[in-house]
Amino acid sequence: MLQKTPTPDHGPDFVLDLEDPAFVRDPYPTYAWLREKAPAYRWKARGDAIVFSRHKDVRALVLDRRFSNDYRMWEFARKEEWPAEHAEYKSIMDNGLFGLADADHLRVRKLVSPAFTPRAAERMRDEIQKAVDDIIAEHVKGERVDLTTITEPLPMRVVSDMLKIPENLRGEFRAFGQASIRSSVLFNKAEELFELIAPMPRWIRMLREVIAERREHLLENDLLSTLITASDEGQKLTEDEMISLVHALIVAGSDTTVHAANWALYSLLRHPDQFSLLRDDPSLIRNTIEETLRYDLFGKGGLPKFAREEMEFAGTKLRKGQMVMPFIPAALHDPEVFPEPERFDIRRDVSQTIAFSAGQHFCLGAALARQELDLVVGTLVRRFPHMRLSQEPQLQPHPIMRALTRLEVTLS
Repeated sequence: MLQKTPTPDHGPDFVLDLEDPAFVRDPYPTYAWLREKAPAYRWKARGDAIVFSRHKDVRALVLDRRFSNDYRMWEFARKEEWPAEHAEYKSIMDNGLFGLADADHLRVRKLVSPAFTPRAAERMRDEIQKAVDDIIAEHVKGERVDLTTITEPLPMRVVSDMLKIPENLRGEFRAFGQASIRSSVLFNKAEELFELIAPMPRWIRMLREVIAERREHLLENDLLSTLITASDEGQKLTEDEMISLVHALIVAGSDTTVHAANWALYSLLRHPDQFSLLRDDPSLIRNTIEETLRYDLFGKGGLPKFAREEMEFAGTKLRKGQMVMPFIPAALHDPEVFPEPERFDIRRDVSQTIAFSAGQHFCLGAALARQELDLVVGTLVRRFPHMRLSQEPQLQPHPIMRALTRLEVTLS
């Protein structure tokens, strides 16, 4: 396992710190303390937010429509002042799934959901497999390989394939994607954010030109063509909403899939008995992915939600606009639902998982993410059945994820 740093003192004066190296390397003692001693933890450092950590509370919270994802409902929300040159990008963000008011969120989600069904993901299987094979061929040159060089480029390659981005624009599209991912981190300082998104007008213009060309020449099995033609009772997506969805697909489906794949591989590599089970029975791959997400989820906590009204939830009184945080990784180790939660078992019953959230906010891209994870992890195990860790992985600072940046293995 990762080398542990001293466990923080979980006494009555404990202060939750997601940047603490001890927490980043092994957050599970903290999650256990929260579940047992402070299941509705008042996190004053985050605007007096309430952190819920028990499975029953977390699941109830993500299903409860009295809470909104719209950050503008936060009691401490301030009207953001953006320079005029970034007004277009601000509009794109406000029209995205993460920023839309609830009625518009449901409208847009209904329009695009047919493109993200398990059947739609299955149609992408051959393309994703080709992407995995191409990346492995490019990066595996000897007996040692850093697996993150294989997992990192895959999601952006898949998104580019889904949108049929022309080959001559893929370098620019990847740059747009990388900036989108980095700018999505909520804790960026304003000056850093504006410097990061300085090229956005050029990239947004590129996307508008691609959309205009695609309107003239619709393609089969093409997500962009699907977004253009999507209609419900005469309602269609606006161009800004389409660009926002492309942005959301990158932000929600790229970095997260990379980290999910890295932690899945690391979990298997440090449990050789489970690695051998999967190697000998590839049909276990889907359950393996669900168990890796349960056992060591890459996120540190959960996406914030905001109370629409004054209420009582799980025995806790909440103010209108108060921030609440469902700590999904903590819920996935709740022994009330998952017996012996610290045991990694790829044959475990994971039917109660909420790794992709639940209800109206169930991850739109879950089927696609599962397909990518199935194929990249399954292919690596099949192609390199004797690979083993050659050194402990490296972590890098990240405000919301436990980010593995190097996962070096020996292949035989």
